[in-house]
Parts: sequence; C-alpha cells; structure tokens
Amino acid sequence: MQVWKKNFLITYGMFLLVIYGGLLLLDSYISRNELAQWVEHAQNDEKSLFYLAAGLKEEELSRMSMNLNAAAKDYRESGTLVRVWINTYAAVDDLPEELAGERAVEIKQYNGESYLIIREVREADEDRIEVSFAKNMTAFSDAQRRRLIIFCTAGLLFSAGLGFLLYMTMRRVNRPVNQIAHELRTPLTGIRGYAEYLMMGKLTEEDRFFAARQIVDSAKNLESITEKLLIMGNVREGSLQVQRIEVKRLLDELKEQYPGIETESQIDYLKGDRTLVKCLLKNLTANALSAGPHVRVTVEKNFICVWNDGEVMDEKLLRAVNKGQEFSEIAGSRAGKHGYGIQVCREITLAHGWRLRYTSSEEEGTKAVCRFGQP
Repeated sequence: MQVWKKNFLITYGMFLLVIYGGLLLLDSYISRNELAQWVEHAQNDEKSLFYLAAGLKEEELSRMSMNLNAAAKDYRESGTLVRVWINTYAAVDDLPEELAGERAVEIKQYNGESYLIIREVREADEDRIEVSFAKNMTAFSDAQRRRLIIFCTAGLLFSAGLGFLLYMTMRRVNRPVNQIAHELRTPLTGIRGYAEYLMMGKLTEEDRFFAARQIVDSAKNLESITEKLLIMGNVREGSLQVQRIEVKRLLDELKEQYPGIETESQIDYLKGDRTLVKCLLKNLTANALSAGPHVRVTVEKNFICVWNDGEVMDEKLLRAVNKGQEFSEIAGSRAGKHGYGIQVCREITLAHGWRLRYTSSEEEGTKAVCRFGQP
C-alpha cells in the first residue's frame, strides 16, 4: 500500500474517532439531562398521588379506595402502575411483585419493558403511608434510540463526505509527487550513467563528447522539470500577473524555439500571465511535436489551438485527458512521459478561467484547444 494511502487511513480513522466520539458524548449528555427531567416529573406525579392518599385517609375505606382507584386508572392508561398502602390496608395495588421496589428510585425490567420505580414511605398522623410508583419507560427509551440512530446516520453521512474530500485532497496532493519522482528519475539516471561512463577512462574523444552531450541534455531536461514545478507552485498559490500579451511576439518566440512549426494569429493581443501563457504554448507544442512532425499553432478570438498530424489518441486516453486524469495513470499510454507537462497546462488554464480540451481523429488530426473569453 502506498504511503499516502496509509496516511489517509490513519487520518480518516482519527476523524472518525473525533466525529463519533463527539456525537456519543453529545448523545450521552442529552440523555442524562432528559433522564433527570423525566425522573423529576415522575417524582412529582408520585408526590401528587402520595398527597392524595394522605388527604383521603380520614374518609371511609371504601370511598378512599374508590377515589384512589379512579386516580390509578388515569395513571394506568398512561402506562404507570401504582400501589398505595395505608398501614396494612392496600387501597390500590396494580403493581406486580416483580416491580416491587426496595430502594427510593430504581429501574427494573418487566415483560420486556423498562419501568422507573419510585417508592416513598411516610408517617402521617400515626398512619404509615407507602406509595410505590412504576412508570413505563418505553416511550422514553424509544425517543433516545431514535435520536441515537439519527446521530449515527448523520455521523455516517458526514464522515463519508469528509472521507471522500480528504481522499481526493490527499490524492491530488500526492499525485504531483509521484509524477515528479517519475520525471526526475529519467534525467538523473542519465546523468549518473554517463558520468560513470566518463570515469571508466580509455575513451575516445568522440565517446567523451557523446557522453558530455547526453549529460547536458539530461541537465536541460532536469531544468525544464524544475521550471514546471516552480510554475505550478505559482499557479496554485494564485500569484498571477494578468497583463496584455502581444500574440505575434509570443508566437515568434515559440517559433524560434521550435523552428519547424507553423503559427497563425487572427488577434493582436490577449490578456493573461505572460510567463504562464508562454509555458502553456511551450508544453502543448512540445507534446504535439513528440506525437507528429507537423505542428500548427493558431490563435483566434476565442481560443488557442495546437494541432499535429501524429498518431491518433485512443478513446480511453482521450477521455482520461479531458476528465483531467493524468497520462501517467494510464497503463501503456504512449503519452505517459508527458503527464506532468499536461497537468501544468491544465493548472494554467484553470487559473486563467479557461478550458482545455483535446480532440483526435484520423481526418482532422489531434488538437489541443484552449478556449477563453476575450475581453
């Protein structure tokens, strides 16, 4: 597994711990507060029942039982079971023995449901009044369970979105690193190889000149890669110097560097960062020349077109390029060695608000078209 993927998994795991840990702490805090309020309401109901029993104890037992049973019926309909004893007389007894509480407040299970048990015993005018109050917690537990499911679902959606953004960001950051390593390997290997060749001794002057020439070419290639890195860094930092660019002069400089190309312009000026636009044309032209011997660069009112008559790009490669995927990610691509230069071109066009698209066919050749809005 690549190092950046391991870093992604570790970072994403830490984010998951923070997200779900925070959600669970929040749910626990809310649940504790709700339970405390729910117990307080249940205790108030129990006290109301106790005061009712204390107020009725002077009445006849039959009338007192009738009044307490009427109150117990209302509680029963709301899922609450009660027991009221006055001395040894059971005025109301809806409470199963399994729910008989020994402590003042406790939670017990009965028939697969949870009950909050509140038990209070007091002396009132030499009479002993015991009230046991069992309130069904099913609705309370269901509400807490629904909230926990909502929190988990929200956490799942948020972590999935965060994971996708994190993965794409780390992949985007790491992609140039892989490409840089790939691009740097070739010239550095050439420089080292020919330097060792020169150190062998007993070489003819022609061999020495050839090796020196290869070292110089590799050094130039290395310089070009470094220039691309610096340009891409400036682009990503947004340090553009938009100015009026003289198109004829730009094309003349390009033709001086690549004498065999054709150039044509229908406009005199365009606006952009001169260094970056020059780099854009240079990279597109170099890639076109590597594909075919005939290259034409055309600048019109709304676009720049770099055409070549080389081998037609296959559909898979063409789709990948237009989607912004790197050449170097496509196995067996004939353009893989130019992947980083193409990425520089794409970064430059995006920084200017332009659009870069490739077309390729046997009839029309291969075109790299950069469209822009001419002010």
